[in-house]
Amino acid sequence: MIPGNGLFITGTGTEVGKTVVTAALAWALREQGLRVGVMKPVQSGGRLIDPDTDGMRLKTWLDLSEPVDEIVCYHFPEPVAPGLAAEWAGVEIAREPILRRLGEQARACDVVLVEGAGGWLVPLGADWTIADLATAIGWPVVIVAHGRLGTVNHTALTALAIRQQGLTPAGVILNGWPAGLDDPSAADNPRLIRQVAKLPVWGSLPWLEGELTGAVLKEAGCANLDVGLVMETLKGGNANG
Repeated sequence: MIPGNGLFITGTGTEVGKTVVTAALAWALREQGLRVGVMKPVQSGGRLIDPDTDGMRLKTWLDLSEPVDEIVCYHFPEPVAPGLAAEWAGVEIAREPILRRLGEQARACDVVLVEGAGGWLVPLGADWTIADLATAIGWPVVIVAHGRLGTVNHTALTALAIRQQGLTPAGVILNGWPAGLDDPSAADNPRLIRQVAKLPVWGSLPWLEGELTGAVLKEAGCANLDVGLVMETLKGGNANG
């Protein structure tokens, strides 16, 4: 377990908005006066310095001074699951460099947000997954999910898998979808997630039109996330449950 205070950000699947949510949450916590670090241990697709990679988005949106290779430990150009991309590249993704760098961040910051890759059981190698990485870190887990039909099942299954791993699923953040996609279940899904997954919903981010900037994400995070619930989790420390 990594000493310090932080949250592991996972998703119910790929492309649910983990990076947007991570940045918005970081801004909301900054507004509480906290020094917030972020880390994307493993990513794949494009070049490391491409502006649309997750690491560069976090660096840009949060106006971070550190180079992107201090935010991202392992990067692979192929747009496939990181474990497969590493296999194709003949590289082994190792726990130790990730945990060492995270430990350095945790000592320098009040809280660190660690964004996973894809969903909870995405493989990182022949014998370990994102879930195993989160277990080695030991911090509470935030689930990012879409708010549409199907999200209750996906979110509850993810929460179940996190608990089976011996970790604490701390809360759920729902991410929006483009205008025009009408879904009559959307208004009730947060209540059903609380009921079925036995988890608090920390908020629902709207779909953010236009260019995403730090200012846009700061406004979205502060206006739509229940920072009080987040702070309660952080005050509880990094104990498993």
